Amino acid sequence: MINVTNHKETELIMINIPEILVANGTGAILVLFLLLYRIRIAQTNQFDEKAYNFLLIVTFIATINETLSFIIDARPGFIFYILQYISNTICTDASVIVGYCWCLFVEYHIYRNTNRIKKKSRILAIPLIITTILLIINLFGNGIIFSISEKNKYMRGLFSYVIYVAVFFYYIESIWTVKSAKNDSILVEFFPIYYFVVPCMIGTIIQGLFFGIAVGWLCVAIAFILIYIEFQISNSFIDDLSGLYNRKYMNHYLNKLQNNKTKHVYGFLLDVNDFKVINDTYGHLSGDRAIIHIGKILQNTVGNGCVAIRMGGDEFVIFAILKSNEEALALKKHIEQNVRQFNIHSKEPFHLSFSIGIAKYSGNIDTFLSAMDDSMYEAKNMHRFMH
Repeated sequence: MINVTNHKETELIMINIPEILVANGTGAILVLFLLLYRIRIAQTNQFDEKAYNFLLIVTFIATINETLSFIIDARPGFIFYILQYISNTICTDASVIVGYCWCLFVEYHIYRNTNRIKKKSRILAIPLIITTILLIINLFGNGIIFSISEKNKYMRGLFSYVIYVAVFFYYIESIWTVKSAKNDSILVEFFPIYYFVVPCMIGTIIQGLFFGIAVGWLCVAIAFILIYIEFQISNSFIDDLSGLYNRKYMNHYLNKLQNNKTKHVYGFLLDVNDFKVINDTYGHLSGDRAIIHIGKILQNTVGNGCVAIRMGGDEFVIFAILKSNEEALALKKHIEQNVRQFNIHSKEPFHLSFSIGIAKYSGNIDTFLSAMDDSMYEAKNMHRFMH
């Protein structure tokens, strides 16, 4: 991960080269195998899938660069001097990039809301921008992050700790995101946050304290394997087509809702108007695209304390923690506005609209679902009457 050393420690590097090659080689093989496997199966085109693959690519590049930096450390020659600066800069910045992308990955994997990602990405980018600027300045040889001596030995700089602060900030922020989601009643018990964060933290600390023991990126690679295994469980709660949570997750949510007796939860049952007409007129591929677009519309609509679910077919549900009926009506209006914007700007041959039923949770799940259903059918009959 982050190379930290002094003059005496560099003398030990040559002794550890075989171990470094084995450790980083293993890490590189693990992430490359996982990346190629994921590309081959190409499960979905959702943001979290792309972010996960990007994290694997960055880790692979960083692992190769770190290995290079160890091998050429203290080797004389101008070429090695330049390579030392380049490889260590890439490797150091990669550790912060991984932390930044990990936070965005966690954010989307939980909330599945692209608007939240856009807003949060700007704030979270601040530490990454600061460290990147410092590393660029460091390339001019001032040694603020690290320096390369006349003998081409790597040495940490006065502000090298900034990199550690940025990396640990991102890991802690991802933990906070999961905790906050639980407080918002977005159920993420199956999200294995510590499977990634703990190995990465351990690897970073060990490598920071004992330069020449290349376990940082190996730990990251192992964390990705653990996360991928666990994500097979969490992915069973995701609808492949819409990218929203699925009926299985809905049952999970309702069970927890009943046990926790959460107050001020509103349910929105959305039925796509004339969805059969879209399939019959434009074909089932257009129907699939309609579901994909609906998923994106709802992802961009829901906010804190909300979760969007595809029940199945052309029916969707939103559960939201709201303070009043007025807030519920405002959310309904927001959904309808986003659908209208889609119809205005979309190049699809079809238009979308919803019949939306609203009900407030009163302590009984069956009553709650029945009230949503009745409200939706009332809206459906009104739509039919008007058309």
